[in-house]
Amino acid sequence: MTTTTARGRATRLRLVEAAARLMHVNGVAATSVDDVLEAAGAGKSQFYHAFASKNDLVAAVLEFQAASGEKEQAALFRAHPGWEGIRAWLDAVVASQQRARYAGGCPIGSMAAEMADRDPALRRRLKTAFQRKRNAVHRHLAALQDAGSLRGDADVDALATFVMATLQGGLLLGSTYKDGAPLRHAVEAAWAHLLSFRP
Repeated sequence: MTTTTARGRATRLRLVEAAARLMHVNGVAATSVDDVLEAAGAGKSQFYHAFASKNDLVAAVLEFQAASGEKEQAALFRAHPGWEGIRAWLDAVVASQQRARYAGGCPIGSMAAEMADRDPALRRRLKTAFQRKRNAVHRHLAALQDAGSLRGDADVDALATFVMATLQGGLLLGSTYKDGAPLRHAVEAAWAHLLSFRP
């Protein structure tokens, strides 16, 4: 559904942000519409003016999480050219999890673990969200290769996928153990593998 007024858009964003926080920590199934309304300080009429259903809200939360992560990732890559951009992004992932005390892990990964096999339409959206993050890494690595900072024989596609898969594993274990060591080990392994392709 589409809200056309500034007030309606602000309410919708407030609902999405509240739902994103709750679903990240508690999961999608354990987060009710009433939970979101209470956290957002909104009423049911406002909710149903903005969303057709809880599924509609879940899709909006996924888009919000994907767009937020993509924006942060792009800002780091712009601010830190070359290899420093990759390192800054990896360090930011670790710092973000430290601040959250390893609760929830990756917002998109947590949602995927819970919902990918239950909702085919959402699974496709989740796939796209992961691809957006991976494609940003791919573009940065391709730019390094074009600049001669990454070996010409390096498979940029495989490297981008490897980094994403390694991080997701570290995020999952970190959230499960409530300990930063698995994520730090995953980050250092990904970084060492990437550096092995420097000329």
